[in-house]
Amino acid sequence: MRLLSVPENKIHFDDFLLDFGRFQLSRGGRPLKLEGLPLQLLMFLVEKQGQLVSREEIADALWGKDVFVDVEQGINTAIRKIRLALDDNSGQPHYLLTIVGRGYRFIARTCEETESDLVTAGTVSAEELGRAIMTAAGLDPENPLGPPKSPPKS
Repeated sequence: MRLLSVPENKIHFDDFLLDFGRFQLSRGGRPLKLEGLPLQLLMFLVEKQGQLVSREEIADALWGKDVFVDVEQGINTAIRKIRLALDDNSGQPHYLLTIVGRGYRFIARTCEETESDLVTAGTVSAEELGRAIMTAAGLDPENPLGPPKSPPKS
């Protein structure tokens, strides 16, 4: 089995989170049990979202060219386990679309969350930081040269 490149990003789709860095799939904040190979295949398909991925591409990405395993059965088993984990139906798929005789396509809409998104979400402006510091020090941010605020009496 080959390891795919593992970026440090997180992909959301519906109420699922695919965390590449932790090598984990979760739903509603709860980790799901999904073995290594099916999880790698899901990551590969999500990276190629919307694109048709042939069984040959899957075999090459997961096992390489010089492997002596039943690749067809391995792919079928991995797809079945992914569908079970996602509670997806091959007849009316929401996530994995089978293109008979060609391959698979990940069809769910995704949203990527990167480390920079997390940092940006937690930033404040210099003015907001200054106001917070002044308030914490007991000063009135609206009148910084005035007398300090009196603590409330209990």
